[in-house]
Order: sequence, then structure tokens, then C-alpha cells
Amino acid sequence: MLVLKGPYGSNIKICTICMNCLVLEDQRILLDLLGSILASFNEISAVFKADSIEAANNISHDHKLDLAILDIYLPDGHCLDLAQHLVSQHQNIKIIILSGAAQEFACPKSLKEAIYGIIDKTDAFDALRHCINVIVKPAHHELTQRQQIIYSLIGEGKTTKEIAKELGSAHSTIETHRKAIAQKLNVSGAELIRRAALTRTIQSIN
Repeated sequence: MLVLKGPYGSNIKICTICMNCLVLEDQRILLDLLGSILASFNEISAVFKADSIEAANNISHDHKLDLAILDIYLPDGHCLDLAQHLVSQHQNIKIIILSGAAQEFACPKSLKEAIYGIIDKTDAFDALRHCINVIVKPAHHELTQRQQIIYSLIGEGKTTKEIAKELGSAHSTIETHRKAIAQKLNVSGAELIRRAALTRTIQSIN
């Protein structure tokens, strides 16, 4: 489940700049998976992971933050106290709350401008992808339909020759598409393979 909203009911503006993101979650496996999802977005330039309020405060002190994904209950405190601190320290920061009971979450008035999403942990991966897609505009969504198909096949580990055979296209045509995709995503050929595979893995998590 995902509850998504802009400040005071307004539309959320799509952001194309690179963002620094903080992920706060005390369960290591979930923390690493959430970090992987965020790292797959070209628009997110750095992902800082913390498993406690104290660690998150240290990251906040050392780095400029644009986005924060916060588990609501931590062994050393409540995320809303941290959220208040983040809002005071980082102008225009956007916050997404992770909760095991999203329906029961009550957003404080002082944080309504900053909190853009409330995600139930049971649907965390799909909900987080959707929420981030609203806040940022993923580069791979800008690909043409044909490029999307080729990008997906690259993510399956298929070579240019295999993709050309499957799609009934010339090897040179697929190679041209690969170069265009890499240029749109601003990655090298090797990085394109890694990113396409990661995108596929994340999309199949649930």
C-alpha cells in the first residue's frame, strides 16, 4: 500500500537533478535491498544507509541530503524526531516514511510539506519504486518502446547477436540502439549491462 501526496494536495513536481538519499532501516537485509532500488535510479547520485537514528544524524551532519527513506520505529528512537531535524538542516528535503501500519500513521503538521509518501513495509518494494518515480523521472523511462524492449533483454544477459536474432533485426541496428540507450542513461557499455540487470532484478523482487 502507498499513500502519496504533494504538499497541501498540490501536484508533485518531477525533479531531474541528481539527489543524495538517506535510507534508515534497522533490518539489514531490507536496508540493503532498499539501497539497491534507490541506486538503480540515475537521478540519485548517492545512497547513504543507516541502521540507527544516531548513524542517520551523523550522515545528515556530513552530507547534503535531498531525499530520506525512514523506518518509523528504530531501537534508539522515533523517525519523526529525526525527520524534524532533517527538515531544519536540509532545505526542500523530501521524506518517505516506512511503516508496518501505514494506515495508522498520522503526519504532524510541521512535516506535511516534507513527507511525500507513507509506505507499508508489506508492499515496500513496489510502493517505493512508484513513489521514487513520482519524485524523480527515471532515465530509462525516457527510452522509446523499442529501446525499452532491448534494455530489458540486455538485463536478461543477452548479447547483441542474441537480441538481434530474437527481434529479427540486424546486428548493426541493435548495436545502434545499445549506443543510444547508453547515451540516454549516461553510462558506459559495461555499466549499461549492470544497470539493466539490476533494474530487472528489482522489478522481479516481489
